[in-house]
Amino acid sequence: MLRVASLVVFAVSLALFIGCATVKNSADIPKYEELSAGGDQAATRALIGALRSNDRAERDEAYKALIASGSPSVPELLKSLKDDDPEIREYAAAALGDIGDQRAVSPLLDMLKTEPKRRYIAAWALGKLKAEAAIDPLISALAEKNDALQKESTRALIAIGAPAVPALINALESPESDVRKFSSRALGIIEDKRAEDPLIRHLNDENDDVAAAAALALGTAGTQKSVAPLVAALSSKHMMTRVNAAISLGTLNAKDAVAPLTDIMDKDEDPYVREWCARALENITENRYKYKDEHGMMVFPYNLYR
Repeated sequence: MLRVASLVVFAVSLALFIGCATVKNSADIPKYEELSAGGDQAATRALIGALRSNDRAERDEAYKALIASGSPSVPELLKSLKDDDPEIREYAAAALGDIGDQRAVSPLLDMLKTEPKRRYIAAWALGKLKAEAAIDPLISALAEKNDALQKESTRALIAIGAPAVPALINALESPESDVRKFSSRALGIIEDKRAEDPLIRHLNDENDDVAAAAALALGTAGTQKSVAPLVAALSSKHMMTRVNAAISLGTLNAKDAVAPLTDIMDKDEDPYVREWCARALENITENRYKYKDEHGMMVFPYNLYR
């Protein structure tokens, strides 16, 4: 009888605990995390409620607990994508990305299109999920004059990786220069050689920032085929295109570029270009080169390749 009574007391206590379902302080969070992980939606709601706390440490602990709860917390987090509070929507999207449950893809795509304030977090979460369904919407987002959204959309496309490459190559032909620029950056970081020929063409893009991005991307997405076009880009009127061409020639260990890099290092009017030519030459030849800095002094560059 004593054992039965104890079980009754435990059951009543648990029911009361769940029924109250409000995190009083961070010490309660592990209990709610355990219940949430077991599928208790009231406990999940309590953890989401704790994200409204004025205590940053408590919010952080509640966020970690939601992620640790895993897939059982997903239904309530999906509901929270529609919360009136933009911070709760942001927490919910981020947690869904970290949990990695594919049920979140479609709701996050809706958020990417409709979220009034924090669309960047939907882009970030879709990247965490490696959501191939998000490739085209993420590329469309690159055209929007929203720095955070453009940055996180680029990162998401990089996270998706090789499956995004064909669409990113197509995006190099966009009439929007930002789409071409961020697509070039993504292709360089993905390092897929399928992008080499399109990137070479964009060394002559009408937009200087796109040409500079293509020059840098060819250091990783290019091969020896890119050396001659990059050498030609050392004569660009745009300083950052010249800098990035030098960087990529160094990365590609382009021995055929030693003479033109030496010439540009000696003659270019910009000390930043001269410095990167010296750095590229050191990487290619394993010899140190001095360049004329902004003060007219002959100095060695720091070697950032090694």
